Amino acid sequence: MRTLLLASVLFAGLMFSSAVPLSLPIPYHAFCRVMWLFAVPCDEVSMKVAQQIQAFYPGYKLVSASAMIIRANHTSLDGLQAENITFTFNPTVETGGCRAGGQSVSLGFTSLLDNGLNYCNLYNLLSVSGLTSSLGFMEITNEWACLGYGQNTCKASPALIFK
Repeated sequence: MRTLLLASVLFAGLMFSSAVPLSLPIPYHAFCRVMWLFAVPCDEVSMKVAQQIQAFYPGYKLVSASAMIIRANHTSLDGLQAENITFTFNPTVETGGCRAGGQSVSLGFTSLLDNGLNYCNLYNLLSVSGLTSSLGFMEITNEWACLGYGQNTCKASPALIFK
């Protein structure tokens, strides 16, 4: 019972928290919303995300970056798909860590089931930057918050990885 209650609270927090703005995607557009927890400070997390977005140029383009929010665009290599990406960062007072939210929304009229493309837009940035193996990393999402999450086959293209 306690696990069910905790899962419900986490899901409600993902859907309605200030970690990800409440701008819900336009219907018929694929989207993904994810929340991550880190045991490292938000400035470190946001810096790594911004650096990785810049390293993935021209596929990813940094639109704006501050300590609390990063906005970027993603365009597929063939130019046929485009998505708006937003990351938000909120320090966790008790642990000195960071709660980060991510959202990727397809701009074109696409199938709602994008095979995890929007999820991979977010996950690849975290994975290649090393954040998925950082201290205290935890990811919270599901098929309701992230369409196609269960079908994702995220693999960062070698052409996009810069160290």
